[in-house]
Amino acid sequence: MFSLEAKIRTEVAKIARVDGVIPAVVYGKDTPSTMLTVGVSEFIKIYRESGKNHVITLNVGKKSYSVLVQEAQRHPVTGAFRHLDFLVVDMKAEVHVQIAIKITGTSPAIMEGGQLHQSLEMLDVKCLPADIVDAFELDISSLAMSHSLHVSDLVINTKKFHVLSHSEESIVSIHAPKKQKDEEETVPVADVAVATAKPAAE
Repeated sequence: MFSLEAKIRTEVAKIARVDGVIPAVVYGKDTPSTMLTVGVSEFIKIYRESGKNHVITLNVGKKSYSVLVQEAQRHPVTGAFRHLDFLVVDMKAEVHVQIAIKITGTSPAIMEGGQLHQSLEMLDVKCLPADIVDAFELDISSLAMSHSLHVSDLVINTKKFHVLSHSEESIVSIHAPKKQKDEEETVPVADVAVATAKPAAE
């Protein structure tokens, strides 16, 4: 588990950012909202490894909280972190999180010119904080042209994860190349002429 030091915030947020720290707040069901600051470099190092879906031990003085990064606000131009929300979680209670879907393998249809389209990138699940994973993998090796794979095609441990996304929701599909589509949808003029021509008079 990752560990991050924090201090009770007394200075204003604008000054805090200049001083190399990020203004933050920690809160939870039985935890009153508390204004904090965390070190910029320390947080960035942990966030790169943990992201939003890994539990962090937040140390505030003599207290420690198990938290998830509920929200990380960034500057629209520089991308610098401007404010953080830490949500206190009960390690024995399920939490609602979004977990990435990672596409693996290569479909032969892509080698034939098919266009891969991923319509669902995050899966909504409920699980214990300790069971949160970086991503669920979906192998597309057997995915054929003009076909799709759905949430129900994911291999997931249902004892640990309660999937909230609809089982028939499409995750990824392979579209036929435009030229191939046109050929399939367009009837050749010669065929039309043959089909519509009247029989010759005897």
